[in-house]
Amino acid sequence: MNAVLEPPPRREIDRRSFLKLGALASGGLLIGTYLEFGMPQAEAAAGGFGGGGAPPNPNAYIRITPDGKVALMAPNSEMGQGAKTALPMIIAEELDVPWASVTVYQADLNAAFGSQAAVGSGSTPGNYTRLRQAGAMGRAMLITAAAQQWGVPESECRTNQGVILHAASGKKATYGELATAAAALPTPAAGSYTLKDAKNFKLLGTRVPGVDNAKIVTGTPLFGIDQKLPGMLYANFVRCPVNGGKAVSANLDEVKKLPGVRDAFILDGIAGLNSGVAIVTDSTWHAFSAAGKLQVQWDEGASASLSSDSFEKQADAIGNANASVGIQDNWQVLQATYRYPLLAHATMEPQNCTALYKDGKMEMWCPTQMPSAGQRLVTAGLGMQASDVTVHVTRVGGGFGRRGSNEFSLEVAAIAQKFEGTPIKLTWLREQDFHQDNYRSCGWHYFTAGHDSSVPGKILALGDNFIKKGGPGNMSTGMFPFNVIPGAKVNSSTIPGDFPLGYWRAPGDNGDCWAVQSFVDEMAHAVGRDPLDYRLDLLATAPAAPAAGAGARGGRGGGGMPAARMIPVIKLAGEKAGWGKTKFARGRGQGIAISYTNNACVAIIAEVTVTQAGVLHVDRMVAAVDAGLIVNLSSAENQVQGSMIDGLGAAWFLKVTVDKGRVQEDNFDVYPLMRISDAPTVVEAHFISSPLDPTGLGEPALPPSAPAVCNAIFAATGKRIRTLPIKDEDLKWS
Repeated sequence: MNAVLEPPPRREIDRRSFLKLGALASGGLLIGTYLEFGMPQAEAAAGGFGGGGAPPNPNAYIRITPDGKVALMAPNSEMGQGAKTALPMIIAEELDVPWASVTVYQADLNAAFGSQAAVGSGSTPGNYTRLRQAGAMGRAMLITAAAQQWGVPESECRTNQGVILHAASGKKATYGELATAAAALPTPAAGSYTLKDAKNFKLLGTRVPGVDNAKIVTGTPLFGIDQKLPGMLYANFVRCPVNGGKAVSANLDEVKKLPGVRDAFILDGIAGLNSGVAIVTDSTWHAFSAAGKLQVQWDEGASASLSSDSFEKQADAIGNANASVGIQDNWQVLQATYRYPLLAHATMEPQNCTALYKDGKMEMWCPTQMPSAGQRLVTAGLGMQASDVTVHVTRVGGGFGRRGSNEFSLEVAAIAQKFEGTPIKLTWLREQDFHQDNYRSCGWHYFTAGHDSSVPGKILALGDNFIKKGGPGNMSTGMFPFNVIPGAKVNSSTIPGDFPLGYWRAPGDNGDCWAVQSFVDEMAHAVGRDPLDYRLDLLATAPAAPAAGAGARGGRGGGGMPAARMIPVIKLAGEKAGWGKTKFARGRGQGIAISYTNNACVAIIAEVTVTQAGVLHVDRMVAAVDAGLIVNLSSAENQVQGSMIDGLGAAWFLKVTVDKGRVQEDNFDVYPLMRISDAPTVVEAHFISSPLDPTGLGEPALPPSAPAVCNAIFAATGKRIRTLPIKDEDLKWS
């Protein structure tokens, strides 16, 4: 595999200086005027992912040395989704260099890269065209340099894996030999270079191992929690167990006397910072130990009255009070209520960040999905300029949306400001990570469906009273199958009360798809239809939806599920899973669910066994996916298979409960992630060959995984799962 060459430790020489000095020492130059990787800038405000229509500058992404080696920058955060490998692959394809010659670096926050947000499955689709352009511009500059040296037309020159060729004269030169000459040329103007035809791709669509794989398996420091700087002190920040609570007083004098403690103080009154107590020590262990002995008097505020029971009662009161559709006497009516719980992110790497404040400037090392969000928190909270806050992005040990919010960045920055000249590393306790999360919202769906009694299977009406605690993601009639049923209605309500909610993998769809696709299954069975055929029939009446492409976002509403893309996906899933070809004995069954998330179409078929004692085993999960062009097949399979297991595990085992404003779950012993023994025996991912640019892929296979399994449980046992998690339901049958 390609080796990744990292620069020496930051305190000896930074990445920017390393690359600059490397170029000068070797005699090779960067293409064009080199942009400083570490220059702290807010992300480009316009254009969303990838900087919108702003043309890329290849100098921000590419460095070529005389020996032919190529250094490429990965602009977006890496958290296991494969962006650090896939994004440079796009550049390498258009630059036309062999992957074995490429070295990959993780980019710091820099306006030159446009948006560096790794959220919404947007890293690849948002950067795809932009990175292709950067690679093609670099290739064009090298061709120009060769043509000028040889005195031949540029049109007669071509590239092949790091070499410029002129067939008529037989001349050839490596990129390394031309790098210095190319560096003196102006950046190509728009329209003066061409992108490759996708049919000529050599690298994209192949299997490429992750560039960090070797370091991960050997334990090489890569993550935020691995950061270590000379003279560093270690911190913990204790917040109120009730969201929004404020520290009134604490036993600070006693804590300061504990072993290894350098200081302890209350932090409050900083914009964007939750009130709490900072403890600064000589080691992470000392910080955690001191936090355990800290006694704080809290003003808990109004949120101390919140509880899961109160959420449930409020939802029932709202859901039962509002009828979504008018029921008529001649209808075959089906009604059901689906409930899903709050969820924590439970990232393997707890929240952390390292900061150094010196001479009015803040330098930060952060595992973040949105580096600009952390920078904005620091500038707003501490009254600093963006140009004075440098953000180095580390590898992220699990994100799932959690590290889109960056409160840990402001916490450590506020502490570091009080210890000028000394690096501070803040790490949360696992219990703090559970108690101070921004949770996946809980939700309730009160469904009503009406079929025509005289025409078997004909749907007349569909309604949903949807209630949630709050947070991102909203139901609408743009979501399938509401978008294909005339007059379908969705009433949305929110339960009041200040509780921290945030993005959780496949926001909104992660719970709503389970409820909707489970109820669609109920609708099919109620009228005696095959669940797969029933979905195909509904889609056959769908209005045309706009095609997705590079930079496209969303997929829940605004046009709905594109039937022309989804129908082949469903058929492929049925073919690969052998849908309907086996007559299962009682206790075994198949279920199907589909979703359209972040512009990717996914159909999943699950096959399960449920013993008479109610023990569930998932025998097989088969996914068919249309996610446009696949950049890295290895990573694509990883993401689809991992999403299925992640979605299933959450629905099977996980829930967060609240009492007196406090989250009750505090570690993995009471929040049990899926173990290997529970994982599906077979997990398959199949991809449609698509002419579309890449769509999102890190999240789309998660939403339909749980309903596919729950629908298979019904097929096996006749028992319908309408409340999550599955583990709390009685699956015994006779």
